[in-house]
Amino acid sequence: MTRWYRERKKDYYYREAKKAGYRARSSFKLIQIQKRYHVLRRDGIFIDLGASPGGWSQVAAKYGKVIAVDIASMAPIENVVFIKGDITSDEIIERIKEHVVMADAVISDASPNISGNYTMDQARSVWLCENALRIAKEFLKPGGNFVCKIFEGEDYPEFFSKVKENFRMVKPHAPQASRKQSSEKYIIAKGFVKRF
Repeated sequence: MTRWYRERKKDYYYREAKKAGYRARSSFKLIQIQKRYHVLRRDGIFIDLGASPGGWSQVAAKYGKVIAVDIASMAPIENVVFIKGDITSDEIIERIKEHVVMADAVISDASPNISGNYTMDQARSVWLCENALRIAKEFLKPGGNFVCKIFEGEDYPEFFSKVKENFRMVKPHAPQASRKQSSEKYIIAKGFVKRF
């Protein structure tokens, strides 16, 4: 048994996810974000980016309809439409449009494949966030909400400022379910203002 696997088995949220029937420990991050910031409206339409294996989609589907997008496959979930595609590709917006015109929230737990080179991983994380924001600006209703995971680093302040240009409230947040040693942060943005 590898050390990673042993630590994972000891991990409280990993065990709780198994117990509650969630596909990933990350479900608890969205539960905690929702409890504090109420980003998912009842009977809403949500776009979940970087969705596989489906931990966030499972949580969001309790509130409304979910369009889930990921480059990796995902097993079906009730109330969730899955699109297998790359959120950084130009065609993804057209593919999402086949299922939804406007959304109440765009949420992204997308993460780059970790290379071990933190500077590179952080830059890739911001690139995923830039694309998540592009999709949010395309689909969000006025007043809609946006959540995205980002790795902290030199590109973080500039991206944070970009988000602030489009939302009435923007805050960085580290859910309790994030691992202590993690450099990930979640940007919580509420009250989308469409700028032309």
